[in-house]
Amino acid sequence: MRHKESEACKALTLLGLAILIIAALGIVPQRGWAQEITGGITGTVTDPSGAAVPNARVTATDVQRGTIWPTQTNSAGVYNFPRLPAGQYRIKVVAKGFASSVRPAFTLQMNQIARVDLQLTVGAMTQTVTVNAAPPLLQTDTMQVGLVTSANFNVNLPLATRNFIQLTLLTPGVTTVDPSSFTNGQRTGGGGRPYVNGNREEGNDFLLDGIDNNQISDNLTSYQPSVDAIQEFDMITNNAPAQYGQFQGGVISVTLKSGTDQYHGDAFEFLRNSGLDANTWSNDWQGLPTAGLRWNTFGGTVGGPIKKGKLFFFADYDGERLDSPAAIQYFTVMTPAERSGDFSQLLTVSADNPTPRQLYNPCASFSGPCTAPANPLAVRQPFPGNVIPASMIDPVAQKLFSSGDYPSPVNSNLLDNAFNTTRTYTDNNQGDIKMDYVVNDNNHLWGSYSQGFQEIPTTNSVLVLGQSFNNSPFHGAVIDWTHTFSPSLVMDAKMGVNRIYLDDGGDVTGLGNFADTLGIADGNVHGAGLPGINFTNGFASDIGSSDSEELFADTTVEPTLDLILTHNRHVIHMGFEAMRHDINTYYAGNNGKYGFLDYSGQYTSGPNPASVVSPGLSEGDFVLGLLDSIGLGISGGTWGQRS
Repeated sequence: MRHKESEACKALTLLGLAILIIAALGIVPQRGWAQEITGGITGTVTDPSGAAVPNARVTATDVQRGTIWPTQTNSAGVYNFPRLPAGQYRIKVVAKGFASSVRPAFTLQMNQIARVDLQLTVGAMTQTVTVNAAPPLLQTDTMQVGLVTSANFNVNLPLATRNFIQLTLLTPGVTTVDPSSFTNGQRTGGGGRPYVNGNREEGNDFLLDGIDNNQISDNLTSYQPSVDAIQEFDMITNNAPAQYGQFQGGVISVTLKSGTDQYHGDAFEFLRNSGLDANTWSNDWQGLPTAGLRWNTFGGTVGGPIKKGKLFFFADYDGERLDSPAAIQYFTVMTPAERSGDFSQLLTVSADNPTPRQLYNPCASFSGPCTAPANPLAVRQPFPGNVIPASMIDPVAQKLFSSGDYPSPVNSNLLDNAFNTTRTYTDNNQGDIKMDYVVNDNNHLWGSYSQGFQEIPTTNSVLVLGQSFNNSPFHGAVIDWTHTFSPSLVMDAKMGVNRIYLDDGGDVTGLGNFADTLGIADGNVHGAGLPGINFTNGFASDIGSSDSEELFADTTVEPTLDLILTHNRHVIHMGFEAMRHDINTYYAGNNGKYGFLDYSGQYTSGPNPASVVSPGLSEGDFVLGLLDSIGLGISGGTWGQRS
């Protein structure tokens, strides 16, 4: 009786400490209690007559690591191993007056409760009876529905880009509206998420080693470990146990491999190259070459014992180089005549200009700079011959055209008269390390650390067209402690952190304070480069970059505690899981960090601004220096959200 009271006191003390920790951290429990990344084995030990055998010694041996988990049956003959790492296990039962009974090694999956009932035979304890004709393991203690795949299955399935989330599409009730998002090589952001049982892709919960693996601002996947590093993939689509919450679609969980009692490792290289590819039917039909592709995925794993039977390690690295070869593209610049104010070419019908376009003078006179338009309601006079006098050309336009950074046309066309070489690539470097330590029969520790960095820039050979960047570094760590107070009371405590940093936007690099050089007032107040110059009703391509940069720096801290009490034939779970979300976001605003200058052609339209016949031309407004609109966003700082 005192023993049972002692167990109850320990349980209450631990729960009390958990509540105090929550109160001290200001964290509110989110899901109920800890997420499971382990499995469990339970069963009943009986004698030949079917009566329960109490106080029998039961051991579960991890055959890959040689570690032993001991317990004993209670008065109902029930034993329970509620927290075992997924792997291969052998069960042995020893009881006084009976021959020892052994269940040969079988596979225990993540989130599985395997029932292994054993019936003993009368005999000496030194005798051993091996149960070879045992029925297949059934999962009768849980009702969850989903899919579990092993490390061997995951590695040998030909996943096009080695993205484990593709495995979700093998599960009944799961689909996607965008299969290409699973095979684009991106590990974060554009890496694809499934639709489960009709729920939106944002309705899933991703877990890594039992800890939240979600980018909480947009509910993306924070991190995708290498397929070679995954011990098991588990997806629950229906009837998830009570400890799972925060999902409407599916619970998608993976656990990293651990080291074993033998050294193991591998190295891999996957190559995809357009030189090895057949051309598409449409390209053949149009006489186009095979699209360029250079895609390398490489890495390796290593794991083994540091001290056999006690301390193990596992580590992996995965690198990706997806290089889209440089592509030459047309874009449009203003012609030499237009740069001098001569738009007479627009009066002639051509393939590029199907409708003649007369430009009108919005200014008070036909000489001198047009610092401001005349009465906006006044009827405008046409520019003779569609030529804007040189004295009216804005100094900003003159400096841009003479800078040498605004390219000259390569032909006489109004459209597609210049070339730009654009290039983009996806580089990803990531890795994991995991340590397992068997302190003694009653204490097991493990911890893991994961790190990744993905970079997806886009560059242009014409600097005034700007560049773009997309960076997403990730850091995650977990530490777990399983303690056995007694055969009927087990505790599992875990602490995890998940930090994902998404930063993307655009800028104009390599030109210094180009806006100040051109004479754009406050053009570089938020940094070097050139604000976006937009021609919204003309022929010329936009230049510069407003840079609507966005940054999502999200951190989740997650302490959990789980107590499992076995009483007679009942297993009672108690505990909590808490989450602390730190969301630090920066968005430059719709106007962009560097801002924009928009030219619409409204000032060269006419003749009557109230009843326009000719729509004007953006380039004409730019040459006159007459803006339609201007905007400037914020340059820095974040707003924070805590929950």
